[in-house]
Amino acid sequence: MRLLSKAEVVKAQCRKVASTGRTNMFDTKAVFKIAMEMGFNELANFISTDTKRYANLILTGELENVE
Repeated sequence: MRLLSKAEVVKAQCRKVASTGRTNMFDTKAVFKIAMEMGFNELANFISTDTKRYANLILTGELENVE
């Protein structure tokens, strides 16, 4: 069994929020709220601390080295 990296966790949580269809993924306030409702603390923290990299994740699907 392999542990997921934090980047993989954030990406998976982002996909799950997107799959709800509840908001445009560029609406960071709404995504933050949904992430918190769903218990996705890693994604919520990532959005609040690094919005530029979050936008890049939405645009490219790429994310490296989340701390």
